[in-house]
Amino acid sequence: MILIVAAMEEEVSAIQSILKDAKRDVYAGVSFVSGTLSDQEVVVMKSGIGKGASAMTTTIALEHYPVSAVLNIGTAGGLAKSADVLDVVISETIIQYDYDTSALDGAEGKGLRFMADPSFTNLAVQMSEELGLSYHVGLIVSGDRFVDHTYAKTLLQAYPQAICAEMEAGSVAQVCSHYQVPYVVLRSLSDVAWKSENALDFNAYKRLASERSAQFTAHFVAALAAGH
Repeated sequence: MILIVAAMEEEVSAIQSILKDAKRDVYAGVSFVSGTLSDQEVVVMKSGIGKGASAMTTTIALEHYPVSAVLNIGTAGGLAKSADVLDVVISETIIQYDYDTSALDGAEGKGLRFMADPSFTNLAVQMSEELGLSYHVGLIVSGDRFVDHTYAKTLLQAYPQAICAEMEAGSVAQVCSHYQVPYVVLRSLSDVAWKSENALDFNAYKRLASERSAQFTAHFVAALAAGH
């Protein structure tokens, strides 16, 4: 079974709308919808905002469903100067940038680092190319704060290779790593820090991103099932 973790209600609804034999369950106050997508068993949940909420909900999911893979989709703010609104970001590395024990551990205590499953990363690249999407592959930085233009500069000083910043991937990656469940994080860019004007307002972005996420997820699940 594939767990699909979505950050926005619109994305959850867009994916749930294309499920077959959908069934809703509630565990520990968290709502899950299971069914089939591209002839594969999946379960979809809304992660909640921030690392604490997404760690809790992902753990509950892994304790109640026989999950063999995790696809974490959602929105992010672009940091790379080559990025644009609606570009897809595919994780290789995820860093919790607000984890800092450097007072005790020196430089090694700055940032908690996790690696996505390489085969899932490659598959996401393949799906992006097949769907004609603009995409970037690499580092996603994750922390419990909204990143404005000023703080984006601070993040890039610490992590110059970062493509985007968001608030849930770091804990989803940590929980999946603990449970030894392969995963990949995909983010669609809602804005880009270096652009004074972004191409879409957020309401238009949410609609397009949700439709694109559902389409991408269905293709990814089908390809995963086919053993690509």
